[in-house]
Amino acid sequence: MRRFAGPNRQPTRVLTEKPGEQPGVVTRVEIRNEDGELIDGELDENEYFLGAEPMPVTIGQKIPTQLSSSPTFDYEPEFPDATYHDPAYTQDGEVYMQDGDIQYIDGDVDLHGPVLAPNPDMATCESCGEVGNYQPGEFCESCQHPGRVYDPRVEHIASFLAHPFKGFWARAEYVHLNINGQSAPALVTTSTTGTIREDAGVLGLSSTSILFGADELGDDERSGGRFEIGRYFGNSGLGLSASILFADDVDQNFSGDSVAYGILARPFVDVSPGGLGNDAELVAFPGELVGNIDVRSSTSFHAGDVLLRGMLISQPDRELEGLFGYSYIRLDDDISIHDFKRVIGGGGGLAVNTTLDETDRFATDNNFHGAAFGVRGRTCFGPWSLATTMKLGLGVTSSTLTASGSTTTSVPITGGTDVSTRNTGLLVQDTNAGSRDHDEFAVAPEIRLVLNRRFNRDWSFSVGYHFLYLSRVLRAGEQIDPLLNLTALDPGGLQGYEAPQRSAFYNDLTAQAITIGLLGEF
Repeated sequence: MRRFAGPNRQPTRVLTEKPGEQPGVVTRVEIRNEDGELIDGELDENEYFLGAEPMPVTIGQKIPTQLSSSPTFDYEPEFPDATYHDPAYTQDGEVYMQDGDIQYIDGDVDLHGPVLAPNPDMATCESCGEVGNYQPGEFCESCQHPGRVYDPRVEHIASFLAHPFKGFWARAEYVHLNINGQSAPALVTTSTTGTIREDAGVLGLSSTSILFGADELGDDERSGGRFEIGRYFGNSGLGLSASILFADDVDQNFSGDSVAYGILARPFVDVSPGGLGNDAELVAFPGELVGNIDVRSSTSFHAGDVLLRGMLISQPDRELEGLFGYSYIRLDDDISIHDFKRVIGGGGGLAVNTTLDETDRFATDNNFHGAAFGVRGRTCFGPWSLATTMKLGLGVTSSTLTASGSTTTSVPITGGTDVSTRNTGLLVQDTNAGSRDHDEFAVAPEIRLVLNRRFNRDWSFSVGYHFLYLSRVLRAGEQIDPLLNLTALDPGGLQGYEAPQRSAFYNDLTAQAITIGLLGEF
């Protein structure tokens, strides 16, 4: 690279084109002084001139249309009072050279730059012609002239600045996604009219119906998107890409009250010493309790990767790439059960107009971080192409399980209301409440099949299938333990079996999608 500065005004570089033949192609570079006289002849072939913005220039280089439309570019020099002198710069008759770079120093002013050759065979001395692969900071051994330095970076820099989107691709896809659901025990039940209090809402009886739970939650189809960007680095066969896959949250909810259902209950299994087994906590019962219950279940999912790509086979009709990089998958579940009831009649051991407000919440956050290995192959047949990507992620799923609960009881008393609160609900007790972290080794295979139809030089339409699997995740519904030891609420404390238990039950994640998208390759 050469940098030039005139004594009183900016020198110019003149980029001359061949009109009508090679628009936007540099055919000559001239460096002129303030009088328009040449201070350096035409730039030699394969030399680069970095003396003006916005980019390095070499003979034959293509430049953007908006730049090629104007043949002259001014250079704002860092040294308004420096003059050009071969092979260095002078100031007041003094020549400054340091470590082989041509330099002029005045305070914090610094102007320097050798000529760079993009090919080691071209690294010859400008003065005597001796061949030598000089590096920055070196002189010719014969004449001590600054060497013509080989530095491949100059070619890549010039190419990138002149063609910032060359080798770049971008893909945008609509995703129709399905994720396997989470299991959960029966959470809300009802019974037929006339069922006695002791049997109301109890599982296993013919009079009992399940209103929510005992089924897959969050397995509904959802819409989403996938975006991918990448770039190949010249003809090196190497590239870098990044992608993100996301989808709408899936919510599955239930709301019921004593108007719609005369009997509402929350079932559990009583494992207290002498317990009854299947049992239920009533939320609504004719003549005794009125109330309502709300259940909220949500699932969110997204994934992404950053990959280094290396071309293994590149032919006109087929190509094969090796992939290596980082893979990320996130899956979050949340289930909350809230009920409110008011006593309207006797029989339950509570004073009339007593109210109970109760909440249980279970949440899991799963984050997979892993190394990704894989291959991508593409076969072309006319305007059509079929691309197959197979990738394997090996890493760790970091999971957080949170169980929390609360119960607020309001009992009418003379002159007011006695309010008490405890940090437990029905299915969340001291034995399983809290937040816990778990790390588990996991594998995450992934397969993509994409059929592309090119409709012009840069753009293609695509349809595809996407499969993703993660071997270890915690699902919120599967952490709900329906076993309860009710002695935990007694003044004397827990007696017998500790339940519900603080455990982590792992499952897997399977995601499948149909994709429709656009691909731009530049």
